[in-house]
Amino acid sequence: MPALRPRFRKAASMRTRKLIVLLVTVSALVLAACSSPGGGGTSNAQGGLDCPTIRVIVPYSPGGGSDQQVRRLQPALEDALGKRLNVTYMEGGDGAVGWNALADAEPDGCTISNVVAPNIVNLSMGGDVGFKAADFEYIAWTEFSPNIIAVSKNAPYDSIEAFIDEAKSAPGGMTIAGVGDNGRLLMSEINKATGMELSYVPVSGGVGDIIFKVFGGHIDSAVSGFSLLDGDQLKPLVLSAPSDAFPDVPTFGEAGYPGVKLVTTWGFILPPETPDEIVQTWNEAVQQALEDPEVKKKYEEGAGFTVLHQNVDEARKYFEEQRKATRDAAAAMK
Repeated sequence: MPALRPRFRKAASMRTRKLIVLLVTVSALVLAACSSPGGGGTSNAQGGLDCPTIRVIVPYSPGGGSDQQVRRLQPALEDALGKRLNVTYMEGGDGAVGWNALADAEPDGCTISNVVAPNIVNLSMGGDVGFKAADFEYIAWTEFSPNIIAVSKNAPYDSIEAFIDEAKSAPGGMTIAGVGDNGRLLMSEINKATGMELSYVPVSGGVGDIIFKVFGGHIDSAVSGFSLLDGDQLKPLVLSAPSDAFPDVPTFGEAGYPGVKLVTTWGFILPPETPDEIVQTWNEAVQQALEDPEVKKKYEEGAGFTVLHQNVDEARKYFEEQRKATRDAAAAMK
């Protein structure tokens, strides 16, 4: 075969260089698309998460406050992380089953759990439950609501005064449901402030189970956060803190019964000893999810939750504050 003439060799060389530039450009575009939230890959929020999918533990039954919190944020979290979230219900032991599973999970960011205060604090104060609340890594608290006394929509009580009068007329005769020992703590705070003697009915499965029992007339009332109002089957009579969503519902203090202060707060936690960079990655993803327009719309249309925006340090500080408030309330019961 005859040798290429010089001008042909030069042309071939130019074509080779153009091909190399084109390949480099295409590779850069592909990498950029894979790293962007809308490019079918993972966003910057993913950080060091090396997980095909992520398991989210809900330590209570479907339909309750914890489930509602996770489901509100799930699509936006999946967008922020570029990964699918698999929700796993591990109810039992007032939350202990799920939180023990998290404590035993690998600290690689691939397993997280919903967390509720004061539930987790009260539970870990009650003896050896297999974990310590302070040992978990707190990603962020996302929302809180006042605790409320709620009754069935069909109940004859239209005010907290009427409810208290009925309860005082038959000490121990009226029942109130709550989530495990946490509900007992809330009930004790309420009994002490109001002088009632309500009989407590613990429901370990969570608020989803409580709503059915109260609306069906099996239990007279319930105490927990605004998640009790999901489904519009119960009505609030009184709040532990003011809420713009229910301006006509008094607080205990406004009704003349000061001393009821605990609120219910929901958030996310990681296993103990999860590396700081993974905790930070999760915090950034949660904050990104909270800014999602659809998430904001869900909170605006919901039952008056106050949304929280926290960095990692603020999340830990909030836990410490809730732990102190829970311990103070428990001490006041004795």
